[in-house]
Amino acid sequence: MTVTGEVAVMLDVLGYRQGDNRILDAIALVGPNMEVEELDFDGEKSTHFIFKPSGTDFIFEDDVLVSIMIRTQPDSKDETYALYPRPTALVDGLSPTASRTEVTALLGTPERVGPNFDRYEANGRYLHFEFDSDEHVTMISTLLEPI
Repeated sequence: MTVTGEVAVMLDVLGYRQGDNRILDAIALVGPNMEVEELDFDGEKSTHFIFKPSGTDFIFEDDVLVSIMIRTQPDSKDETYALYPRPTALVDGLSPTASRTEVTALLGTPERVGPNFDRYEANGRYLHFEFDSDEHVTMISTLLEPI
């Protein structure tokens, strides 16, 4: 399945190495205010480009961009994050706080379903929707590989 909108730009840059100029296409959508955080989980190192004013994180593992997380509702775990600045431009045809039913109506049957998420194959990558207790989108993540 092919999705369009700004999330398509974010799907397209997955798999590029940190420092690759093509990633700037996605950073231009959320920047310029960025923090960098280096993490080490039992020897697995990751770098996070954190764009709190636009509610977005870029996650690199072994210097490869593997995921971009985009908040469409306030983050109850970290209220310092704002929301994505152009929420209606993320996925063409979908409200940034769409219901789970509306997401399925637009994108079809998910590739994987969990209690509070649906994951779709999109543009050769994966598009992960997280839902709140009312089953409305709270976060959209682009994934290089299913996790």
